[in-house]
Amino acid sequence: MSKLALRGLIIVSLTYLAAVATFLMGGAPGIVAVFLGGTYALTALAALLFSRGLLEFVVGVDREIAFFVVLKRVTDPLLALFDPITPGFLLPFAASLYTAFLFFFFKVFLFGDAYLGLPPLFIVLFASVMTLFS
Repeated sequence: MSKLALRGLIIVSLTYLAAVATFLMGGAPGIVAVFLGGTYALTALAALLFSRGLLEFVVGVDREIAFFVVLKRVTDPLLALFDPITPGFLLPFAASLYTAFLFFFFKVFLFGDAYLGLPPLFIVLFASVMTLFS
């Protein structure tokens, strides 16, 4: 695993921990904070990647706009995280959109989606892990 992909894992972990801490400080019960923290963290990262893809499509990849440079620095590790499963024929903006879709899919897979009525697999995984340690 490359250093950039490892940095992507760190960004995902820190975003998740920050979201959980925010819900805990807001007075949410622990399990609710864990559940909603994951939903919000992965959705926020998917939104960042989606906005990068749209900006790359509209503005171009090689522009040195300050906001775009910062956005690239934040999202490059996230792109590197999914680089092994990203098709090589995708243009840079499409790779960002593809990775945003994967983050959203990962969110739906782990935490479900209330709007679509999809149950979270995370609850089953969490219950399985907790029964092992009980």
